[in-house]
Amino acid sequence: MKLSHLKIIEQARAKRQLIRPQFTDAQITLRTACEEDLYTFARYAWPIIEGRPFIDGWHVQAITEHLEALYNLEITDLLINQPFRTGKSLLCSVIYPAWVWAKNPNLRFFCISYAQSLSIRDSIKCRRLISSDWYQSLWSHKVSLTEDVNHALKFENTKGGYRVSSSIGGTITGDGGDFIIGDDLNNVKFAESDVIRESTNDTWDNVLSSRYMLLAERRRLVVQQRCHPMDVSGHIISKDDPNWVHLCLPMEYETHRHCQTISLKSSRGEPWNDPRYEEGELLWEHGIDRESLERMKQFDFNNSSYVIAGQLQQRPSPKGGAILQKEWFKPWHEPEWPDFDFILQSWDTALTGKATSAHSSCTTWGVFTDRRKLPNIMLLSLFTGQIEYPELRKMVIRLAKNYMDTDIDDPLPPSQRRPVDQVLIEAKASGHILLSDLGNANLPVAGFNPTRHGDKIARCRIVSHLPENGRIWMPTLPPRFQKVCDDAGLFLEAATLFPNPLQGSNTNDIIDSMSQAFMYLKDAGWIYNLTDPPFVDHQQAGRSTRPYYAEGS
Repeated sequence: MKLSHLKIIEQARAKRQLIRPQFTDAQITLRTACEEDLYTFARYAWPIIEGRPFIDGWHVQAITEHLEALYNLEITDLLINQPFRTGKSLLCSVIYPAWVWAKNPNLRFFCISYAQSLSIRDSIKCRRLISSDWYQSLWSHKVSLTEDVNHALKFENTKGGYRVSSSIGGTITGDGGDFIIGDDLNNVKFAESDVIRESTNDTWDNVLSSRYMLLAERRRLVVQQRCHPMDVSGHIISKDDPNWVHLCLPMEYETHRHCQTISLKSSRGEPWNDPRYEEGELLWEHGIDRESLERMKQFDFNNSSYVIAGQLQQRPSPKGGAILQKEWFKPWHEPEWPDFDFILQSWDTALTGKATSAHSSCTTWGVFTDRRKLPNIMLLSLFTGQIEYPELRKMVIRLAKNYMDTDIDDPLPPSQRRPVDQVLIEAKASGHILLSDLGNANLPVAGFNPTRHGDKIARCRIVSHLPENGRIWMPTLPPRFQKVCDDAGLFLEAATLFPNPLQGSNTNDIIDSMSQAFMYLKDAGWIYNLTDPPFVDHQQAGRSTRPYYAEGS
């Protein structure tokens, strides 16, 4: 007599119950500890994968706690920037999926790197960890790999979970995932290629965005060493999306770039903070000590300040700025400002005032001659803020009448007038609207087309020789006139960070306003480089007085 279908299922269950492994108390204790704490799991898994002892470091716990928050959906989008050789791929692409399956084996991972060889490497390591005697001795009742789908680019478990791997530029399958993990999406060898870089960003935005199983429970993780201002990390940061949590771990601590994220279990209700205090303090002293770091800088990076700043410090521009150096901008130590021959106001406007948009920024500059009869420029005021169009229009009018009237909530009396000679507005997005709208406001307004000069970085490079020549001045505070004023301090911070602003910062717009002003003044003959040939064409609309001429003209 044939057994019924239900009877066959019951007998199969009974057999599985008989062969279910029996765990000792020690195994149960260890299994529970590992499931509850990814850091504990990582300590045991590390030597199995690497074949060498685990080297502890506070950054390991910081990374694992952020990954735990990602699993628990306390974070939905996590960006981790850390140097190579500090365990980023091992923790994020190998150990993390294995740990997630120990808790919930039906979850699915879509992992992608810039090269298929890297994707295969981490996929094989993850599969070996799951198949190891240690892992199976604790979770064989949960996680068992299938035989029919078990190869380098994809493997599944018997509970429906899988880990699929791909690469940028390779064939991306139709598989989705509960976790999208982008591990080193940019190849440092091609970081300077605009075509490759933009294609990678496009893949992240438009191809990987459709790879989620359930949108409400999707998690995104990007982990990489920085290699360019607009690599995938820079691309994400530039969008200023508040959903992204940015864990930035430079090799050597920099106080002005202190990292703070969200509340984690170790931070006791407060935001997590980089625990370092001293400038230059190492990230992983027991893993990469000072001597090893100096050898790395010399032999791996040829002591290149640009490469070191990106791949080690996670800010792809040398300290002090790749383009602008802080010391180029001179403090004005005199109690009285010079007499200005021309005052220019430069606006970089944003379309809206929403939290995800850029700021509208305005810098005001005064041109004067020094004792040698040479032209110089001084920063007079700075305004930056996220404001909707009606308030933006009012602010442009206010600052045109008094360039010191920068406090949007506390306007100065109309009787206090410090008018400008020219208002320059970037002719794009809301700038077009402003230019048209302010025609009836009796303001000396002119448009500036930025596209013919390239992007923000290209425009800054065009005028960087002016501050390098020591021609740009910053106002200082009384009574000693040694410390720069608040506006100048904010400007210098923007110049130091450009083109890599801190997370949530819009300081690049301030420098774009500067570049626009300097290009206008240079083209109109108000300012020149000491090595430039004599200026010949002096015809420029909106000029209040005659521009300067190079000596000998």
